Amino acid sequence: MTEERSLDGRVIKSYGNRFIVSTAEGMFDCTMRGKFRLSEAKESSPVVVGDRVTISIDEPPNAVISLVHERTNKLSRPDVLKSDWEQILVANCDQLVVVASVTRPKLKLGTIDRFLVAGEAAGLACAVALTKIDLAKPGSYDRTVEVYRSAGYSIIPTCAVDGRGIEELRGLVSDKTSIFSGHSGVGKSSLLNALEPGLGLRTKIVSEATNRGQHTTTHIELHPLSIGGFIADTPGIRSIGLWKVTTEDMPNLYPEFRPFLGQCRFHNCLHAGEPNCRVKQAVDEGAITPERYETYLRIRSTLDED
Repeated sequence: MTEERSLDGRVIKSYGNRFIVSTAEGMFDCTMRGKFRLSEAKESSPVVVGDRVTISIDEPPNAVISLVHERTNKLSRPDVLKSDWEQILVANCDQLVVVASVTRPKLKLGTIDRFLVAGEAAGLACAVALTKIDLAKPGSYDRTVEVYRSAGYSIIPTCAVDGRGIEELRGLVSDKTSIFSGHSGVGKSSLLNALEPGLGLRTKIVSEATNRGQHTTTHIELHPLSIGGFIADTPGIRSIGLWKVTTEDMPNLYPEFRPFLGQCRFHNCLHAGEPNCRVKQAVDEGAITPERYETYLRIRSTLDED
């Protein structure tokens, strides 16, 4: 039997209770120590894609995860089956790229903003990639671009068919670990295949009957990029629940609100109809777009329901 030794690495894929860990000595198929499974933390899994770990090796290529290092950040949502449990989608990433189609399925700013709020709450840099611009009427998404650029986000219109926007997107993700996430059917897998030729992610056509996407990505995996960095491809999500986000948190999760916070008549103003609200005044003055303010009010009103 080979003498047991330790090696540091990063979880790049999970399936069931097994994990693929990338190390300087190659890939290892790992289980996790029983102490992780017995943890009292209400997490759907104590080890997630993106985790930096130490593994104990006795019989390569099999190993055991013996230590999970402290996370710099994590993108979470309430667990689908146990809403009071945390489901960590991916950890230790640099940025979240919200993918949204300009058509088929219909572009919804509220969906984009819900993902952005989740990303802001996780402490991630955020950007937006618009897909399927070849199917849109000229000028039909110009206002969307204006809304997000005025909020301070990078927004890149793209087409996986003819390559528009792909080089700009490559520049955004180069040498970073980026999470690509969005509503089902927005063309995320096609976009990633155009971004990194040879990736070979499966794609499906949006249902004609429902105008909704069909899930093609069934698990989260970190894909290395030839330009440096990684892409975390997440399954299409109908709607992302917000983990531990309160109504008090919400104003700080809209970057364009921040210059006006603390200037309202009431120190505990929630910017939802109170008199002499500086944020609402900024909307009236055009410093904050009405579209973003409206999604702020809608998302805020749903927090008690999550």
